[in-house]
Amino acid sequence: MLAMDEPVTLLSAASFVVFALYSIVLYAYGLIRTGLIAFVLLLVSGVIGVAVSLTNVALVYDRYLGIRLLGRSGWMIFYYAFVCIQPIEGLLSVIGATLLVFWITRKGLTNR
Repeated sequence: MLAMDEPVTLLSAASFVVFALYSIVLYAYGLIRTGLIAFVLLLVSGVIGVAVSLTNVALVYDRYLGIRLLGRSGWMIFYYAFVCIQPIEGLLSVIGATLLVFWITRKGLTNR
């Protein structure tokens, strides 16, 4: 299915860029304040998130951009990489969040 030529779709795609940039700032602050390795994983996932969301905005804005720039075979390779990197980003986020939950619950239990 092709992307729609609607401003709402483009604005929705652009909102993911804003959210990903916010997450990078938030996780960088957390890393600076705590030094926890979980924030490094979350930062990496945030950087991947910015790249994925910027690519998404470009593809929503011009649906044939990838084919014109890369050709059909290059576009297929790029598309599979684009689709496969998204679960990796999610996995890094979940691992980072899990480490934070373990740290918070461990610290919370010892401070009682």
